[in-house]
Amino acid sequence: MTLAAPLSALADEYASWWIDFLGEHNHVGGEEATRWLLDRSRLAAGDRMLDCGAFVGASARMAARRLDVHAVAIDVEPDFLEAGRQLAGGEQVAWVAANTQRLPFVDGTFQSVWSLDSYISVREMSRVAAATATVCLCCETPDDSRGGLDSFFDEWREFGWEMAAHKSVTMDALQTWRHAEAELVARRSRYEARYGYRPYLGQLDLMSHLVAAYERGGMGHSLLVFARG
Repeated sequence: MTLAAPLSALADEYASWWIDFLGEHNHVGGEEATRWLLDRSRLAAGDRMLDCGAFVGASARMAARRLDVHAVAIDVEPDFLEAGRQLAGGEQVAWVAANTQRLPFVDGTFQSVWSLDSYISVREMSRVAAATATVCLCCETPDDSRGGLDSFFDEWREFGWEMAAHKSVTMDALQTWRHAEAELVARRSRYEARYGYRPYLGQLDLMSHLVAAYERGGMGHSLLVFARG
């Protein structure tokens, strides 16, 4: 994957596998998953959209460009936001350094609230969502075959949400983790030099753990849209 200059600079500074292997759409399924969610988000021109844990705000930038929404991207790392400003569509997004656990917005601000493979705060995301809104997620979920999804959905129902769309991307996630693990092993000298010896081993261990968890069926991954009102 060839990274744009601002992303390449981040990858050099932060030396994280997910920047190298996932790029600007840093979640399972990448740009295709972002489009799938956007097509089901019910957003229209002039609506307000919040991208939580946005990294470089790829989803917010796509929503602003395609639908002319007022998009806000938040992340705890100002460097990520600065890189996002420099990428295509960055001028169309508002960039806010903030933590998803304490969102700096009044109740009911947004018509759609997103979190893509980032920290999810059901309470805070629900609080800032409008009475008729959607929540769009790409996230780890209990594996479908074990029936754990029901409890995951129940947590959202407690805040008035009902599932509007669901797509399992578990196999996509497993292939992503397998690819990252194989690349880390095959190009050990490159990534060990890039990350440092101990961080390299730590990231390799993480990939091995993820591959094993998904292969055992202990974890799943989903694209989800919840709606209320």
